[in-house]
Amino acid sequence: MKRRKAIRSILLAGAASSVGIGGYEWYTLTKNPDKNYLLSKKALLIELAETIIPSTDTPGAKEAGAIEFMMPILMECTDTKDLNRFVKGLRELEDYTSDRFQREFTACNRKERDLVMQYFEEKSRTTNKLFEKIKNRLTGHSFFATLKTYTVYSYGISEKGASMGMRYIAVPGKYLPCIPMEPNQKAWATN
Repeated sequence: MKRRKAIRSILLAGAASSVGIGGYEWYTLTKNPDKNYLLSKKALLIELAETIIPSTDTPGAKEAGAIEFMMPILMECTDTKDLNRFVKGLRELEDYTSDRFQREFTACNRKERDLVMQYFEEKSRTTNKLFEKIKNRLTGHSFFATLKTYTVYSYGISEKGASMGMRYIAVPGKYLPCIPMEPNQKAWATN
């Protein structure tokens, strides 16, 4: 009889702690996002975007001004769960960079930045696509997925990104459904 009571007590304690932890996680996802923190990290976001799309023979995300498009999207158009996960991920990135390299991300060299980005990309990956879709629906998209999506989108709609980084024709000619690609041809800036 004592064994049954002990097992029941263990199960009840486990269930109570699971409910408590789950409730706290749900609260952290649905609370009001810390937008002031996000605004204070604009310089970090610029460097993160530049790490994703660096300057080469075409302008990078920093030169294209991708942050000017990214910040309003983050502040006004992003779902609460996604924005809370983004802010949490940004804090984790700062902590990880400080622990690993003993300095801020903006002070790291290119190789160190790539290592940090690689770590967060691997952290956000899952092997099961169905599980990933369910998780994204319930808890929002991961920090790295949101950062990468918004960076690429913001770069693509910027003037320099669309006209210099991609192939762009403001007023195209007639509709051609199939056009052969030329060697080293840039991707099209419009859909």
